[in-house]
Amino acid sequence: MTVPTTYATFTSAIAALTVTGVTRKFTYPPASVETADLPCSYPALPRSIEDGWTFTGGGGWPAMFCDLVILLEPVGQNTQSANYAALIAMVDNLLTALRAASIGRAKINWEITTNVQVQVHDAAYWAIITTIEAR
Repeated sequence: MTVPTTYATFTSAIAALTVTGVTRKFTYPPASVETADLPCSYPALPRSIEDGWTFTGGGGWPAMFCDLVILLEPVGQNTQSANYAALIAMVDNLLTALRAASIGRAKINWEITTNVQVQVHDAAYWAIITTIEAR
């Protein structure tokens, strides 16, 4: 397993996830997105939690969190039923990628949020945001 001891290693591992159907993988939040790049993914800024060290022990391996954002398409494009079907299909693909991922010292945990609109530059996109936790 990849051991994410730094934010750089952790976010790189998140950015490298291969999700079927994602056309372009950015390694950082893009300033703008072209329609030809969609669906695309990128890692947001990471965060972590680590217990404090004491004279009697404590500390331990940090819990690192990062949101993987998948932009599907601009809001207002296609029909409601087409957007719903595309979102469900992408969630299934995302689950397959997450279940196979090797990030951290143990299996990762995640929480997927759908029905999200993400603003990039001057456009709003239908998106999936997945908070990934690794230790």
